[in-house]
Amino acid sequence: MRTTLAFLILLAAGLAGAADWVEIGADTEAKYYVDLSSIEVEGDTIRVLKKGIYTHPLTENLGGTPRVFKETLGVLELDCGRRINRVIQIDMIGVDAEVVWSSGRMQKRTWEDVRPNTHGEATLDFVCGKLGKS
Repeated sequence: MRTTLAFLILLAAGLAGAADWVEIGADTEAKYYVDLSSIEVEGDTIRVLKKGIYTHPLTENLGGTPRVFKETLGVLELDCGRRINRVIQIDMIGVDAEVVWSSGRMQKRTWEDVRPNTHGEATLDFVCGKLGKS
């Protein structure tokens, strides 16, 4: 597990050049992508890198300080059979491609139902479909 997390963090930091980003959906604020090369299966849990690229910079108060970001990069866990997911790490990427805020590894995230007609559902359906688990 530590090796997996270290690998995903390296990918998230842009240190690995083998990413295979595929667009899985869009809404009025962003386009969303998953990295096919990051998909990893551990029992019923699937891990994948997902990024959102926003149409304009956003500002959020993160860690008590306003942060301006243009992209998010997250490590997601999915359970195809139960149609649930959770974000176990999220990084906010600024307009100059720098990490302006990171959650770090979130140890005890709660699983959530995947809501219909969302980019979360598009992510689950795409990744689970790729693995023949839809």
